[in-house]
Amino acid sequence: MLKAVIIDDERKSRENLKLLLSSFVENVDIVATADGVITGIQTINDHNPDLVFLDIHLSNGDGFQILESLKDKNQNVIFVTGHEEHAVKAFRSEAVDYLLKPVSIEHLQNAVERVKKRKQQSEGKQNGQISLSTSKGLIFLKTEDILYCRGDGAYTYFFLKNGERITTSKNLKEYEKALDDHNFFRSHKSFLINLGEIKTYVRGEGGHVIMSNGDSVGVSKRRKENFLAALGSA
Repeated sequence: MLKAVIIDDERKSRENLKLLLSSFVENVDIVATADGVITGIQTINDHNPDLVFLDIHLSNGDGFQILESLKDKNQNVIFVTGHEEHAVKAFRSEAVDYLLKPVSIEHLQNAVERVKKRKQQSEGKQNGQISLSTSKGLIFLKTEDILYCRGDGAYTYFFLKNGERITTSKNLKEYEKALDDHNFFRSHKSFLINLGEIKTYVRGEGGHVIMSNGDSVGVSKRRKENFLAALGSA
């Protein structure tokens, strides 16, 4: 369940959005509403919501002032406004989405779904997990169960301790960021390896490693020095 607040200076707009959410979007709980910058910031501080629905023009300022106050926090922001001219600024400020009034049900559903996925990924990272979007649906893995990842263009293959291989339609660079804090290293343009699952390092121009399952994984020449440093501190 996502905790959400609505900040809009028009009572009718707040009520319409609450009605749309309760009727067409699952697992969103509107815990509070506000009508201005000061009351909006106070509401966010009081409730610590997962999601903020935010109008641009407010009674005593604008939504970007509230967004600025959130820069060091974890709330996701979806702008809901009648003013399309601020869209570029909104996306540059890393808002999840920018919905124009009257709000499309489909666009609202899609925007909230993105927030739900962000929350799942954030919680997974904190718990030592990663979520993989596959043709069969969303799969959650413990990072410690991954031996290595192999990139092939727009696809990434995950090789697991249990012998399973999972295919995803995202490139390796995206997973490099997701696994950065979990003892993984990009040893080669095509490989991302779990440093804790290396059995042997075989020296060479770049060299290669033997993983705990016996697979050989390359180390590129230009990454060798950083790899050895990472291996020494792993």
